[in-house]
Amino acid sequence: MSQNICEYLREEAIKGLFELTTVKKAWPTWRQEITNRIGNLNAPLNIINLGDHLSEVFRSTSSSGRSQASISGGGTGWEALVCWYLNLCLLETRTVVIKFKKSLIPKPVREAITVRYGTFPSNTESDLIAITFPNKEEYTTMDKFAIQTRDTQGDLIPPATRGGKFNYSNIIDSLTDRDFNELEIGIIQCKTNWNDNAQIPMLWDMIYSSTGFEGHRITVGSSAYSIKDIHRFTYSFVTVPTSSDGGNDIKPSSTCVKRVQNLTGGNYWGKPTVPSIANSIKEIFGKNFSSASPTALRNTLASAMGQIGSTYSYFNLV
Repeated sequence: MSQNICEYLREEAIKGLFELTTVKKAWPTWRQEITNRIGNLNAPLNIINLGDHLSEVFRSTSSSGRSQASISGGGTGWEALVCWYLNLCLLETRTVVIKFKKSLIPKPVREAITVRYGTFPSNTESDLIAITFPNKEEYTTMDKFAIQTRDTQGDLIPPATRGGKFNYSNIIDSLTDRDFNELEIGIIQCKTNWNDNAQIPMLWDMIYSSTGFEGHRITVGSSAYSIKDIHRFTYSFVTVPTSSDGGNDIKPSSTCVKRVQNLTGGNYWGKPTVPSIANSIKEIFGKNFSSASPTALRNTLASAMGQIGSTYSYFNLV
């Protein structure tokens, strides 16, 4: 069956989530909670609106006497659930969200988002990486095995390995090197707790937005790949939050809100939008991924959901 490179990458990213022990344990409960809230799978707005209830889904695996962290794996579980939801809504678009995994993230992207302190490389903490690929046939209409691209020596890269598997790493590295200036990259930091962690995305966003730290030996990217050279870069924060009152005590004047209110990619949670505090995670599509498809998100999603039990069964929704 024909499959473009974006959907290949999405499938590999989602399959990786279901290899996590945290997700394996929580998924039976999460899936029931998700299907109850979505209802009609053929109604794309129902799926997008799941973002208003993602925190409830995450909390569904907590029980009396046991902490949320011990049941849902804390940040690992929340990060995986957010990644699953974003990719489900982005099916058949040019944006793919990946839980950081070296084998899946193109080398030019890895280099561009690497922060170095002197000679020591350091990335942000465990993050999701969203990549919006250019509107070119290699990413959209062409089957992955039909892609023809060359390595740095000018030789054609075989689309299949000797074992017959898709030669993903070499192909994607070549394509993203060629099209680097047209990429859009978004880092999405996911934290279950807001009050204790808001300063982390604030500081990382400052680092990525800076033009340099003279005298402090801090650099972003490499000599070959810099986020300043791509089409667009954003940094976002997504929280549950897991405070005892579910964030109901958070006010526009709260320190945690002030720290993330100006992030380049926005501040979100898995609840309905509350003005001046946080947007529902569903709002991230319009803000950060509007160029992912030439048609409205609900149109691409309506088309994709007809295949949720076949082509896209790896989402384990039905």
